Amino acid sequence: MKSFAILFTTAILATGFYSCNKETDRKGCTDPTSANYDPRAIEDDESCIYNDAEQSIWKDGQRGGWNNNLVEAAFRMEVCNGEISELEEEVDSATVNKTLYLGTGGGTSHLSYFTIINERNARDFREGSFRMDVRVADTDDGSPEFVKLFISGKLWQEESCLPFRRSEYVEISTHSFNDSTFTSINVPILNFSQIMLAHVDVVCGIEFEGERSTGIEVNNIRWVANKLED
Repeated sequence: MKSFAILFTTAILATGFYSCNKETDRKGCTDPTSANYDPRAIEDDESCIYNDAEQSIWKDGQRGGWNNNLVEAAFRMEVCNGEISELEEEVDSATVNKTLYLGTGGGTSHLSYFTIINERNARDFREGSFRMDVRVADTDDGSPEFVKLFISGKLWQEESCLPFRRSEYVEISTHSFNDSTFTSINVPILNFSQIMLAHVDVVCGIEFEGERSTGIEVNNIRWVANKLED
């Protein structure tokens, strides 16, 4: 019986030693900024995956898709307060400019955001930026004084407009905007505190307060990674 106990103990120790050795040999992607980073990996196996350097969310009347995938990772708009509409401005017989109008509608506030069909890993955008072109809408009722932006998060439930995890707001003054030309906004993603980049299905959102029938026009909404030079 004593000999059996010794043999059993030796087998357990050998198994544990073997398991530990296997753990130290674990291979995978060791780059924390990659989309498939494995924190348990000890040795890099050159399997790291990175997203496209630019993710076009909405541009010239067209919604984009993560890594240009319009089937499994398309972007969609959610409107909680106010209204969203697509505007067309005829430049000449062959050119029509399309922009996205975000307004308060019949109320005094606006909240809308874009989500992704099927969540994505966006760790490699941590050093990047959130960009879009903005101008105030040409209305008699003025425009909102400030616009609050947020990015990256995860919906808690499938239904729209319920609470979801997101970054803190970055507030932008509209005083420098006008109603004739667009102003480009470039906000570093690191400026959004409490950002979540490992599991993202809320890409970006816009919120503001204003008089009835006031709003802004936006275009060329996108995420740009630091790997992409201007």
